[in-house]
Amino acid sequence: MMILIQSMFNVFFNSLTRDRAAKFAENFMEQVALNVDTIARSVERDSITISYNKYVQELMVSDNIIRNTELNDYVFDIFTLTRSSNQNIYSIVLLNNKDRQISDSVHYNNDILKTLGKIYNFRSDEFKKSVFSSIVRDSSDTFYYYSYISPILSSIDNSKIGSCIFLLDTRELEKLVNRTELTKNSLFLILDSNNRVIVSNKGLKAGDIYENVFWQEGVSRSAKDEIVYEGKKSLVQYKKIESTGWKVISVLPISELTSDMKPIVSLGIWLGVIMIILLTAIGSLFMYNTTRPIMLIVRFLSRVGERNLNYRLKIPSTNEVGIIATHINQMLDNVEEMTRNIVENQSSLYEAELSKKQAKLSALQSQINPHFLYNTLNCLSSIGLAYDISEVVSISSAMSRIFRYSIKGKDMVSIKDEMSCIKDYLLIMDIRYKGKFEIEIQMEESFLEMKTLKMILQPIVENAIYHGLEMKNGKGHLSIHGFESEHGYLQIDIEDNGVGMTDKQLSELHKGIRDDENMELFGTDKQSIGLANINKRLKLQFGSPYGLDVVSEAGIGTKVTVRLPVIEPTGKINLLPSH
Repeated sequence: MMILIQSMFNVFFNSLTRDRAAKFAENFMEQVALNVDTIARSVERDSITISYNKYVQELMVSDNIIRNTELNDYVFDIFTLTRSSNQNIYSIVLLNNKDRQISDSVHYNNDILKTLGKIYNFRSDEFKKSVFSSIVRDSSDTFYYYSYISPILSSIDNSKIGSCIFLLDTRELEKLVNRTELTKNSLFLILDSNNRVIVSNKGLKAGDIYENVFWQEGVSRSAKDEIVYEGKKSLVQYKKIESTGWKVISVLPISELTSDMKPIVSLGIWLGVIMIILLTAIGSLFMYNTTRPIMLIVRFLSRVGERNLNYRLKIPSTNEVGIIATHINQMLDNVEEMTRNIVENQSSLYEAELSKKQAKLSALQSQINPHFLYNTLNCLSSIGLAYDISEVVSISSAMSRIFRYSIKGKDMVSIKDEMSCIKDYLLIMDIRYKGKFEIEIQMEESFLEMKTLKMILQPIVENAIYHGLEMKNGKGHLSIHGFESEHGYLQIDIEDNGVGMTDKQLSELHKGIRDDENMELFGTDKQSIGLANINKRLKLQFGSPYGLDVVSEAGIGTKVTVRLPVIEPTGKINLLPSH
Protein backbone atom coordinates (compact mmCIF):
# COMPACT_ATOMS: atom_id res chain seq x y z
CA MET A 1 0.00 0.00 0.00
CA MET A 2 2.83 2.41 0.87
CA ILE A 3 4.59 1.73 -2.45
CA LEU A 4 1.30 2.20 -4.31
CA ILE A 5 0.59 5.48 -2.50
CA GLN A 6 4.14 6.72 -3.18
CA SER A 7 3.81 5.82 -6.87
CA MET A 8 0.46 7.56 -7.14
CA PHE A 9 1.96 10.56 -5.32
CA ASN A 10 4.81 10.78 -7.85
CA VAL A 11 2.50 10.37 -10.83
CA PHE A 12 0.16 13.00 -9.45
CA PHE A 13 2.87 15.59 -8.86
CA ASN A 14 4.53 14.88 -12.19
CA SER A 15 1.19 15.40 -13.90
CA LEU A 16 0.45 18.47 -11.80
CA THR A 17 3.86 20.02 -12.56
CA ARG A 18 3.43 19.31 -16.26
CA ASP A 19 -0.10 20.72 -16.35
CA ARG A 20 0.90 23.88 -14.48
CA ALA A 21 3.91 24.46 -16.75
CA ALA A 22 1.75 23.86 -19.81
CA LYS A 23 -0.90 26.20 -18.44
CA PHE A 24 1.72 28.88 -17.76
CA ALA A 25 3.10 28.52 -21.28
CA GLU A 26 -0.40 28.61 -22.70
CA ASN A 27 -1.20 31.77 -20.73
CA PHE A 28 2.01 33.40 -21.93
CA MET A 29 1.19 32.43 -25.52
CA GLU A 30 -2.23 33.99 -25.05
CA GLN A 31 -0.56 37.14 -23.73
CA VAL A 32 1.89 37.32 -26.65
CA ALA A 33 -0.94 36.64 -29.11
CA LEU A 34 -3.00 39.38 -27.45
CA ASN A 35 -0.09 41.84 -27.62
CA VAL A 36 0.54 41.04 -31.29
CA ASP A 37 -3.18 41.35 -31.98
CA THR A 38 -3.25 44.70 -30.15
CA ILE A 39 -0.32 45.93 -32.27
CA ALA A 40 -2.11 44.73 -35.42
CA ARG A 41 -5.38 46.44 -34.46
CA SER A 42 -3.61 49.73 -33.67
CA VAL A 43 -1.76 49.60 -37.01
CA GLU A 44 -5.03 48.89 -38.81
CA ARG A 45 -6.65 51.90 -37.13
CA ASP A 46 -3.68 54.15 -37.97
CA SER A 47 -3.76 52.93 -41.58
CA ILE A 48 -7.46 53.77 -41.87
CA THR A 49 -6.87 57.17 -40.28
CA ILE A 50 -4.12 58.02 -42.80
CA SER A 51 -5.85 56.50 -45.83
CA TYR A 52 -9.05 58.49 -45.34
CA ASN A 53 -7.37 61.75 -44.34
CA LYS A 54 -8.56 64.48 -46.69
CA TYR A 55 -5.03 65.65 -47.44
CA VAL A 56 -3.87 62.12 -48.25
CA GLN A 57 -6.92 61.56 -50.45
CA GLU A 58 -6.19 64.78 -52.34
CA LEU A 59 -2.46 64.02 -52.64
CA MET A 60 -3.15 60.59 -54.16
CA VAL A 61 -5.08 62.08 -57.12
CA SER A 62 -3.58 65.59 -57.46
CA ASP A 63 -1.28 66.49 -60.40
CA ASN A 64 -0.67 70.08 -59.29
CA ILE A 65 3.00 70.31 -58.29
CA ILE A 66 2.54 73.43 -56.15
CA ARG A 67 -0.47 71.95 -54.34
CA ASN A 68 1.36 68.64 -53.90
CA THR A 69 4.22 70.45 -52.17
CA GLU A 70 1.76 71.91 -49.65
CA LEU A 71 0.05 68.56 -49.21
CA ASN A 72 3.39 66.82 -48.62
CA ASP A 73 4.01 69.05 -45.60
CA TYR A 74 0.63 68.10 -44.13
CA VAL A 75 1.21 64.40 -44.82
CA PHE A 76 4.71 64.45 -43.24
CA ASP A 77 3.18 65.96 -40.11
CA ILE A 78 0.64 63.11 -40.10
CA PHE A 79 3.48 60.56 -40.48
CA THR A 80 5.40 62.10 -37.60
CA LEU A 81 2.35 62.18 -35.33
CA THR A 82 1.41 58.58 -36.17
CA ARG A 83 4.92 57.20 -35.53
CA SER A 84 5.22 59.11 -32.27
CA SER A 85 1.94 57.63 -31.00
CA ASN A 86 2.79 54.05 -32.05
CA GLN A 87 6.37 52.93 -31.31
CA ASN A 88 5.95 49.75 -33.35
CA ILE A 89 5.77 51.72 -36.63
CA TYR A 90 9.22 52.08 -38.19
CA SER A 91 8.31 53.74 -41.49
CA ILE A 92 5.24 54.80 -43.53
CA VAL A 93 4.99 54.85 -47.34
CA LEU A 94 2.15 56.08 -49.57
CA LEU A 95 2.05 54.98 -53.21
CA ASN A 96 -0.51 56.30 -55.72
CA ASN A 97 -1.64 54.66 -58.95
CA LYS A 98 1.06 56.53 -60.91
CA ASP A 99 3.84 55.06 -58.70
CA ARG A 100 4.47 58.38 -57.02
CA GLN A 101 5.82 57.60 -53.53
CA ILE A 102 5.47 59.69 -50.40
CA SER A 103 7.40 58.52 -47.35
CA ASP A 104 9.29 59.66 -44.29
CA SER A 105 12.63 59.64 -46.07
CA VAL A 106 14.71 59.13 -42.91
CA HIS A 107 13.33 55.64 -42.29
CA TYR A 108 12.38 54.54 -45.79
CA ASN A 109 14.21 51.75 -47.68
CA ASN A 110 13.30 51.13 -51.31
CA ASP A 111 14.64 47.55 -51.31
CA ILE A 112 11.94 46.48 -48.86
CA LEU A 113 9.25 48.11 -51.02
CA LYS A 114 10.46 46.25 -54.12
CA THR A 115 10.48 42.94 -52.25
CA LEU A 116 6.92 43.47 -50.97
CA GLY A 117 5.77 44.52 -54.44
CA LYS A 118 6.97 41.24 -55.94
CA ILE A 119 5.25 39.17 -53.24
CA TYR A 120 1.89 40.95 -52.91
CA ASN A 121 1.54 42.92 -56.17
CA PHE A 122 -0.13 45.75 -54.28
CA ARG A 123 0.31 48.15 -57.25
CA SER A 124 -2.41 46.31 -59.22
CA ASP A 125 -6.09 47.31 -59.12
CA GLU A 126 -7.01 43.81 -57.88
CA PHE A 127 -5.23 44.42 -54.58
CA LYS A 128 -8.13 45.59 -52.39
CA LYS A 129 -7.70 43.59 -49.19
CA SER A 130 -5.30 44.62 -46.40
CA VAL A 131 -2.59 42.12 -45.45
CA PHE A 132 0.19 41.62 -42.91
CA SER A 133 3.30 40.56 -44.83
CA SER A 134 5.95 37.99 -44.06
CA ILE A 135 9.13 39.40 -42.54
CA VAL A 136 11.58 41.23 -44.82
CA ARG A 137 15.13 42.38 -44.23
CA ASP A 138 16.56 45.88 -44.55
CA SER A 139 19.78 45.55 -46.59
CA SER A 140 21.25 48.56 -44.80
CA ASP A 141 21.26 46.81 -41.40
CA THR A 142 20.79 43.37 -39.84
CA PHE A 143 17.21 43.84 -38.64
CA TYR A 144 14.09 42.21 -39.98
CA TYR A 145 10.77 43.98 -40.39
CA TYR A 146 7.20 43.10 -41.23
CA SER A 147 4.67 45.25 -43.06
CA TYR A 148 0.99 46.10 -43.10
CA ILE A 149 -0.19 46.86 -46.63
CA SER A 150 -3.65 48.32 -47.23
CA PRO A 151 -5.29 49.80 -50.34
CA ILE A 152 -6.31 53.47 -50.28
CA LEU A 153 -9.88 53.75 -51.55
CA SER A 154 -11.44 56.99 -52.71
CA SER A 155 -13.93 58.43 -50.25
CA ILE A 156 -15.97 59.61 -53.24
CA ASP A 157 -16.46 56.54 -55.47
CA ASN A 158 -14.67 53.83 -53.44
CA SER A 159 -12.18 53.19 -56.25
CA LYS A 160 -8.57 52.34 -55.51
CA ILE A 161 -6.32 55.42 -55.68
CA GLY A 162 -3.16 54.11 -54.01
CA SER A 163 -1.62 51.97 -51.28
CA CYS A 164 -0.54 52.62 -47.69
CA ILE A 165 2.45 50.61 -46.39
CA PHE A 166 3.50 50.50 -42.72
CA LEU A 167 6.96 49.08 -41.98
CA LEU A 168 6.96 47.55 -38.47
CA ASP A 169 9.95 46.75 -36.27
CA THR A 170 10.31 43.19 -34.89
CA ARG A 171 12.47 44.30 -31.96
CA GLU A 172 9.39 44.98 -29.82
CA LEU A 173 8.33 41.38 -30.38
CA GLU A 174 11.80 40.18 -29.38
CA LYS A 175 11.37 41.88 -26.02
CA LEU A 176 8.16 39.90 -25.43
CA VAL A 177 9.70 36.53 -26.30
CA ASN A 178 13.09 36.95 -24.61
CA ARG A 179 11.42 37.50 -21.23
CA THR A 180 10.23 33.89 -21.26
CA GLU A 181 12.27 30.89 -20.15
CA LEU A 182 10.20 28.19 -18.43
CA THR A 183 13.11 25.71 -18.31
CA LYS A 184 16.76 25.81 -19.37
CA ASN A 185 16.15 24.39 -22.85
CA SER A 186 12.55 25.52 -23.41
CA LEU A 187 11.83 27.04 -26.83
CA PHE A 188 9.48 29.93 -27.55
CA LEU A 189 9.10 31.42 -31.02
CA ILE A 190 6.78 33.29 -33.38
CA LEU A 191 6.42 32.22 -37.05
CA ASP A 192 4.87 34.19 -39.87
CA SER A 193 2.25 32.80 -42.27
CA ASN A 194 5.01 31.19 -44.37
CA ASN A 195 6.56 29.40 -41.36
CA ARG A 196 9.52 31.77 -41.28
CA VAL A 197 10.96 32.63 -37.88
CA ILE A 198 10.06 36.15 -36.76
CA VAL A 199 11.53 36.03 -33.23
CA SER A 200 12.87 33.25 -30.98
CA ASN A 201 14.31 32.95 -27.47
CA LYS A 202 16.91 30.29 -28.41
CA GLY A 203 18.90 31.86 -31.21
CA LEU A 204 16.90 30.61 -34.20
CA LYS A 205 17.72 33.01 -37.04
CA ALA A 206 14.97 35.39 -38.12
CA GLY A 207 13.83 34.78 -41.66
CA ASP A 208 14.73 31.06 -41.73
CA ILE A 209 12.10 28.54 -42.71
CA TYR A 210 11.22 26.48 -39.63
CA GLU A 211 10.93 22.83 -40.72
CA ASN A 212 9.58 21.30 -37.49
CA VAL A 213 5.84 21.71 -38.07
CA PHE A 214 4.16 20.59 -34.84
CA TRP A 215 0.72 22.00 -35.36
CA GLN A 216 -2.33 21.00 -37.37
CA GLU A 217 -3.31 23.35 -40.14
CA GLY A 218 -6.69 24.95 -39.60
CA VAL A 219 -6.54 24.78 -35.81
CA SER A 220 -7.29 28.22 -34.40
CA ARG A 221 -7.05 27.49 -30.68
CA SER A 222 -4.29 26.13 -28.43
CA ALA A 223 -3.32 22.50 -29.06
CA LYS A 224 -1.11 20.18 -26.96
CA ASP A 225 0.94 17.16 -27.99
CA GLU A 226 4.10 15.27 -27.06
CA ILE A 227 6.96 15.16 -29.57
CA VAL A 228 10.68 14.33 -29.57
CA TYR A 229 12.63 17.57 -29.99
CA GLU A 230 16.44 17.52 -30.11
CA GLY A 231 16.43 14.00 -28.64
CA LYS A 232 14.15 14.89 -25.69
CA LYS A 233 10.53 14.10 -25.14
CA SER A 234 8.86 17.52 -25.12
CA LEU A 235 5.45 19.11 -24.74
CA VAL A 236 4.57 21.37 -27.68
CA GLN A 237 1.76 23.93 -27.74
CA TYR A 238 0.52 26.01 -30.63
CA LYS A 239 -1.55 29.18 -30.90
CA LYS A 240 -2.61 30.86 -34.13
CA ILE A 241 -3.03 34.66 -34.27
CA GLU A 242 -6.08 35.27 -36.46
CA SER A 243 -5.42 38.95 -37.23
CA THR A 244 -1.95 38.34 -38.78
CA GLY A 245 -1.97 34.63 -39.63
CA TRP A 246 1.14 34.10 -37.46
CA LYS A 247 1.78 31.19 -35.10
CA VAL A 248 3.08 31.23 -31.52
CA ILE A 249 4.84 27.99 -30.49
CA SER A 250 6.27 26.78 -27.17
CA VAL A 251 8.34 23.58 -26.71
CA LEU A 252 8.93 22.36 -23.12
CA PRO A 253 11.24 19.35 -22.39
CA ILE A 254 9.20 17.12 -20.06
CA SER A 255 12.27 15.82 -18.21
CA GLU A 256 13.22 19.36 -17.22
CA LEU A 257 9.72 20.02 -15.87
CA THR A 258 10.04 17.20 -13.33
CA SER A 259 13.79 17.30 -12.60
CA ASP A 260 13.22 19.05 -9.27
CA MET A 261 11.06 16.12 -8.15
CA LYS A 262 13.89 13.54 -8.08
CA PRO A 263 15.15 14.28 -4.52
CA ILE A 264 11.56 14.19 -3.28
CA VAL A 265 10.98 10.85 -5.04
CA SER A 266 14.11 9.34 -3.43
CA LEU A 267 13.08 10.59 -0.01
CA GLY A 268 9.60 9.17 -0.50
CA ILE A 269 10.97 5.73 -1.38
CA TRP A 270 13.14 5.58 1.77
CA LEU A 271 10.23 6.76 3.90
CA GLY A 272 8.05 4.07 2.31
CA VAL A 273 10.53 1.30 3.17
CA ILE A 274 10.82 2.49 6.80
CA MET A 275 7.04 2.77 7.14
CA ILE A 276 6.54 -0.76 5.78
CA ILE A 277 8.88 -2.17 8.43
CA LEU A 278 7.20 -0.22 11.22
CA LEU A 279 3.70 -1.09 10.07
CA THR A 280 4.58 -4.79 9.90
CA ALA A 281 5.75 -4.79 13.53
CA ILE A 282 2.82 -2.69 14.76
CA GLY A 283 0.33 -4.76 12.78
CA SER A 284 1.49 -8.01 14.39
CA LEU A 285 1.08 -6.55 17.88
CA PHE A 286 -2.29 -5.10 16.96
CA MET A 287 -3.55 -8.41 15.63
CA TYR A 288 -2.75 -10.16 18.86
CA ASN A 289 -4.12 -7.59 21.35
CA THR A 290 -7.04 -6.05 19.48
CA THR A 291 -8.23 -7.99 16.46
CA ARG A 292 -8.98 -11.24 18.30
CA PRO A 293 -11.28 -9.61 20.92
CA ILE A 294 -12.96 -7.59 18.17
CA MET A 295 -13.75 -10.77 16.27
CA LEU A 296 -15.44 -12.10 19.43
CA ILE A 297 -17.57 -8.92 19.51
CA VAL A 298 -18.48 -9.35 15.82
CA ARG A 299 -19.66 -12.94 16.36
CA PHE A 300 -21.60 -11.82 19.43
CA LEU A 301 -23.35 -9.02 17.50
CA SER A 302 -24.33 -11.51 14.76
CA ARG A 303 -26.14 -13.59 17.44
CA VAL A 304 -27.86 -10.48 18.79
CA GLY A 305 -28.90 -9.63 15.24
CA GLU A 306 -30.69 -12.99 15.15
CA ARG A 307 -32.89 -11.76 18.10
CA ASN A 308 -31.00 -13.70 20.72
CA LEU A 309 -31.25 -10.85 23.25
CA ASN A 310 -30.61 -13.07 26.28
CA TYR A 311 -27.04 -13.79 25.23
CA ARG A 312 -24.29 -11.67 26.89
CA LEU A 313 -20.74 -10.91 25.82
CA LYS A 314 -17.87 -12.40 27.86
CA ILE A 315 -14.38 -10.93 27.23
CA PRO A 316 -11.73 -11.18 29.96
CA SER A 317 -9.70 -8.27 28.58
CA THR A 318 -9.65 -5.06 30.69
CA ASN A 319 -8.49 -2.67 27.95
CA GLU A 320 -10.73 -0.47 25.78
CA VAL A 321 -12.22 -3.53 24.06
CA GLY A 322 -13.23 -4.95 27.46
CA ILE A 323 -14.89 -1.63 28.36
CA ILE A 324 -16.80 -1.72 25.06
CA ALA A 325 -18.00 -5.25 25.86
CA THR A 326 -19.24 -4.15 29.31
CA HIS A 327 -21.18 -1.23 27.84
CA ILE A 328 -22.68 -3.47 25.14
CA ASN A 329 -24.02 -5.79 27.86
CA GLN A 330 -25.46 -2.79 29.75
CA MET A 331 -27.04 -1.50 26.55
CA LEU A 332 -28.69 -4.86 25.91
CA ASP A 333 -30.10 -4.90 29.46
CA ASN A 334 -31.55 -1.42 28.90
CA VAL A 335 -32.93 -2.34 25.48
CA GLU A 336 -34.64 -5.42 26.88
CA GLU A 337 -36.27 -3.42 29.67
CA MET A 338 -37.32 -0.58 27.36
CA THR A 339 -38.79 -3.02 24.85
CA ARG A 340 -40.87 -4.63 27.55
CA ASN A 341 -42.17 -1.23 28.74
CA ILE A 342 -42.96 -0.12 25.21
CA VAL A 343 -44.96 -3.25 24.45
CA GLU A 344 -46.99 -2.81 27.65
CA ASN A 345 -47.75 0.88 27.16
CA GLN A 346 -48.13 1.16 23.40
CA SER A 347 -51.82 0.25 23.21
CA SER A 348 -52.89 2.46 26.11
CA LEU A 349 -50.94 5.45 24.77
CA TYR A 350 -52.46 5.08 21.33
CA GLU A 351 -56.01 4.93 22.71
CA ALA A 352 -55.36 7.89 25.01
CA GLU A 353 -54.10 10.00 22.13
CA LEU A 354 -57.17 9.23 20.04
CA SER A 355 -59.46 10.11 22.95
CA LYS A 356 -57.61 13.35 23.56
CA LYS A 357 -57.95 14.52 19.95
CA GLN A 358 -61.62 13.54 19.81
CA ALA A 359 -62.32 15.40 23.02
CA LYS A 360 -60.47 18.43 21.73
CA LEU A 361 -62.53 18.55 18.54
CA SER A 362 -65.78 18.11 20.43
CA ALA A 363 -64.89 20.80 22.96
CA LEU A 364 -63.93 23.31 20.29
CA GLN A 365 -67.10 22.79 18.29
CA SER A 366 -69.30 22.92 21.39
CA GLN A 367 -67.90 26.34 22.41
CA ILE A 368 -69.22 28.02 19.26
CA ASN A 369 -72.95 27.09 19.31
CA PRO A 370 -73.85 28.43 22.81
CA HIS A 371 -72.15 31.72 22.09
CA PHE A 372 -74.09 32.11 18.89
CA LEU A 373 -77.34 31.03 20.55
CA TYR A 374 -76.88 33.61 23.32
CA ASN A 375 -76.43 36.56 20.93
CA THR A 376 -79.27 35.43 18.66
CA LEU A 377 -81.78 35.09 21.52
CA ASN A 378 -80.90 38.62 22.66
CA CYS A 379 -81.61 39.77 19.12
CA LEU A 380 -85.01 38.03 19.09
CA SER A 381 -85.89 39.61 22.42
CA SER A 382 -85.00 43.09 21.19
CA ILE A 383 -86.96 42.66 17.94
CA GLY A 384 -89.99 41.24 19.73
CA LEU A 385 -90.24 44.31 21.90
CA ALA A 386 -89.75 46.83 19.09
CA TYR A 387 -91.64 45.26 16.12
CA ASP A 388 -94.71 43.26 15.31
CA ILE A 389 -94.91 39.53 14.67
CA SER A 390 -93.74 39.51 10.98
CA GLU A 391 -90.11 40.25 11.84
CA VAL A 392 -90.15 37.65 14.62
CA VAL A 393 -91.44 35.08 12.13
CA SER A 394 -88.65 35.91 9.70
CA ILE A 395 -86.05 35.68 12.41
CA SER A 396 -87.49 32.46 13.79
CA SER A 397 -87.50 30.84 10.35
CA ALA A 398 -83.89 31.83 9.74
CA MET A 399 -82.94 30.62 13.21
CA SER A 400 -84.61 27.29 12.58
CA ARG A 401 -82.63 26.77 9.40
CA ILE A 402 -79.39 27.78 11.09
CA PHE A 403 -79.78 25.41 14.05
CA ARG A 404 -80.98 22.59 11.83
CA TYR A 405 -77.84 23.11 9.70
CA SER A 406 -75.51 23.25 12.72
CA ILE A 407 -76.68 20.11 14.53
CA LYS A 408 -77.63 17.77 11.70
CA GLY A 409 -75.77 16.23 8.81
CA LYS A 410 -72.07 15.58 8.29
CA ASP A 411 -69.33 17.80 9.69
CA MET A 412 -67.93 18.31 6.17
CA VAL A 413 -70.24 20.46 4.01
CA SER A 414 -70.06 22.43 0.78
CA ILE A 415 -69.11 26.10 0.89
CA LYS A 416 -72.49 26.75 -0.74
CA ASP A 417 -74.30 25.29 2.32
CA GLU A 418 -72.03 27.28 4.64
CA MET A 419 -72.88 30.48 2.74
CA SER A 420 -76.63 29.70 2.98
CA CYS A 421 -76.23 29.66 6.76
CA ILE A 422 -74.33 32.97 6.59
CA LYS A 423 -77.11 34.54 4.49
CA ASP A 424 -79.75 33.45 7.06
CA TYR A 425 -77.65 35.00 9.81
CA LEU A 426 -77.21 38.24 7.83
CA LEU A 427 -81.02 38.35 7.28
CA ILE A 428 -81.48 38.41 11.05
CA MET A 429 -78.81 41.10 11.47
CA ASP A 430 -80.31 43.22 8.69
CA ILE A 431 -83.70 43.21 10.46
CA ARG A 432 -82.12 44.06 13.78
CA TYR A 433 -79.94 46.93 12.56
CA LYS A 434 -82.47 48.26 10.01
CA GLY A 435 -80.13 48.10 7.02
CA LYS A 436 -77.25 49.82 8.80
CA PHE A 437 -74.64 48.03 6.69
CA GLU A 438 -74.25 46.74 3.14
CA ILE A 439 -73.35 43.13 2.30
CA GLU A 440 -71.13 42.12 -0.65
CA ILE A 441 -70.49 38.43 -1.48
CA GLN A 442 -68.15 37.39 -4.30
CA MET A 443 -67.65 33.67 -4.99
CA GLU A 444 -67.51 31.68 -8.22
CA GLU A 445 -69.96 28.81 -8.68
CA SER A 446 -67.08 26.30 -8.88
CA PHE A 447 -65.70 27.68 -5.61
CA LEU A 448 -69.07 27.17 -3.86
CA GLU A 449 -68.99 23.45 -4.74
CA MET A 450 -65.78 22.91 -2.72
CA LYS A 451 -66.00 21.30 0.76
CA THR A 452 -65.20 22.78 4.19
CA LEU A 453 -65.86 22.25 7.91
CA LYS A 454 -69.29 23.23 9.18
CA MET A 455 -69.84 26.51 11.10
CA ILE A 456 -66.42 28.11 10.61
CA LEU A 457 -67.54 31.30 8.84
CA GLN A 458 -70.54 32.31 11.01
CA PRO A 459 -68.50 33.26 14.12
CA ILE A 460 -66.19 35.41 11.98
CA VAL A 461 -69.12 37.27 10.40
CA GLU A 462 -70.65 37.68 13.87
CA ASN A 463 -67.42 39.22 15.18
CA ALA A 464 -67.30 41.60 12.20
CA ILE A 465 -70.83 42.86 13.01
CA TYR A 466 -70.73 43.04 16.81
CA HIS A 467 -67.15 44.20 17.27
CA GLY A 468 -66.72 46.24 14.10
CA LEU A 469 -69.87 47.54 12.40
CA GLU A 470 -72.22 47.87 15.40
CA MET A 471 -70.08 50.58 17.02
CA LYS A 472 -69.46 52.45 13.73
CA ASN A 473 -71.24 55.72 13.07
CA GLY A 474 -72.90 55.82 9.67
CA LYS A 475 -73.23 53.24 6.94
CA GLY A 476 -71.16 50.08 7.28
CA HIS A 477 -69.85 47.67 4.64
CA LEU A 478 -69.15 43.94 4.97
CA SER A 479 -67.58 41.96 2.12
CA ILE A 480 -67.04 38.18 1.82
CA HIS A 481 -64.71 37.20 -0.99
CA GLY A 482 -63.78 33.59 -1.78
CA PHE A 483 -61.22 32.37 -4.34
CA GLU A 484 -58.53 29.74 -4.92
CA SER A 485 -55.09 31.13 -4.01
CA GLU A 486 -52.10 30.78 -6.32
CA HIS A 487 -50.34 28.95 -3.47
CA GLY A 488 -52.72 25.99 -3.76
CA TYR A 489 -55.31 26.58 -1.03
CA LEU A 490 -58.82 28.07 -0.76
CA GLN A 491 -58.96 31.59 0.69
CA ILE A 492 -61.98 33.42 2.10
CA ASP A 493 -61.56 37.08 3.08
CA ILE A 494 -64.15 38.59 5.47
CA GLU A 495 -63.57 42.34 5.65
CA ASP A 496 -65.48 45.19 7.32
CA ASN A 497 -64.96 48.95 7.51
CA GLY A 498 -65.88 49.13 11.18
CA VAL A 499 -64.05 50.68 14.14
CA GLY A 500 -61.05 48.35 13.76
CA MET A 501 -58.52 47.59 16.51
CA THR A 502 -55.50 49.32 18.01
CA ASP A 503 -52.09 47.67 17.77
CA LYS A 504 -52.39 46.51 21.37
CA GLN A 505 -55.84 44.99 20.82
CA LEU A 506 -54.67 43.28 17.64
CA SER A 507 -51.60 41.87 19.44
CA GLU A 508 -53.79 40.44 22.23
CA LEU A 509 -56.15 38.95 19.63
CA HIS A 510 -53.25 37.27 17.81
CA LYS A 511 -51.99 35.88 21.10
CA GLY A 512 -55.43 34.48 21.94
CA ILE A 513 -55.79 32.88 18.51
CA ARG A 514 -52.36 31.23 18.59
CA ASP A 515 -52.52 30.05 22.22
CA ASP A 516 -53.19 26.43 21.34
CA GLU A 517 -52.85 24.99 24.85
CA ASN A 518 -54.58 25.74 28.19
CA MET A 519 -56.62 28.75 27.03
CA GLU A 520 -58.64 30.13 29.93
CA LEU A 521 -62.21 30.78 28.87
CA PHE A 522 -63.08 33.02 31.78
CA GLY A 523 -61.81 36.56 31.66
CA THR A 524 -60.71 36.22 28.03
CA ASP A 525 -62.08 38.31 25.18
CA LYS A 526 -64.95 36.44 23.50
CA GLN A 527 -63.82 37.56 20.06
CA SER A 528 -60.45 35.86 20.45
CA ILE A 529 -62.12 32.73 21.87
CA GLY A 530 -64.36 32.30 18.81
CA LEU A 531 -61.55 32.90 16.34
CA ALA A 532 -59.18 30.68 18.35
CA ASN A 533 -61.72 27.83 18.22
CA ILE A 534 -62.01 28.09 14.44
CA ASN A 535 -58.22 28.27 14.05
CA LYS A 536 -57.76 25.17 16.22
CA ARG A 537 -60.44 23.20 14.39
CA LEU A 538 -58.80 23.90 11.03
CA LYS A 539 -55.28 23.03 12.21
CA LEU A 540 -56.38 19.86 14.03
CA GLN A 541 -58.38 18.71 11.03
CA PHE A 542 -56.08 19.67 8.14
CA GLY A 543 -52.64 20.63 9.52
CA SER A 544 -50.49 23.67 10.25
CA PRO A 545 -50.66 25.38 6.79
CA TYR A 546 -54.35 26.18 7.37
CA GLY A 547 -56.11 28.50 9.79
CA LEU A 548 -56.80 32.23 10.28
CA ASP A 549 -54.95 35.50 9.76
CA VAL A 550 -56.26 38.83 11.12
CA VAL A 551 -55.21 42.34 10.11
CA SER A 552 -56.84 45.48 11.50
CA GLU A 553 -56.33 49.23 11.82
CA ALA A 554 -58.14 51.51 14.24
CA GLY A 555 -60.78 53.61 12.46
CA ILE A 556 -60.27 51.75 9.15
CA GLY A 557 -61.62 48.25 9.65
CA THR A 558 -60.69 44.59 10.08
CA LYS A 559 -59.93 41.76 7.63
CA VAL A 560 -59.97 38.06 8.57
CA THR A 561 -58.45 35.61 6.08
CA VAL A 562 -59.44 31.93 6.27
CA ARG A 563 -57.10 29.39 4.61
CA LEU A 564 -58.77 26.06 3.68
CA PRO A 565 -57.52 23.00 1.80
CA VAL A 566 -58.86 22.30 -1.68
CA ILE A 567 -61.52 19.62 -1.04
CA GLU A 568 -63.31 18.74 -4.27
CA PRO A 569 -67.02 17.77 -4.37
CA THR A 570 -65.94 14.13 -4.74
CA GLY A 571 -64.22 14.35 -1.36
CA LYS A 572 -60.64 14.37 -2.72
CA ILE A 573 -58.41 16.51 -0.47
CA ASN A 574 -55.29 18.29 -1.76
CA LEU A 575 -53.30 19.17 1.38
CA LEU A 576 -50.17 21.33 1.48
CA PRO A 577 -47.05 19.96 3.26
CA SER A 578 -47.06 20.76 7.01
CA HIS A 579 -44.40 23.12 8.31
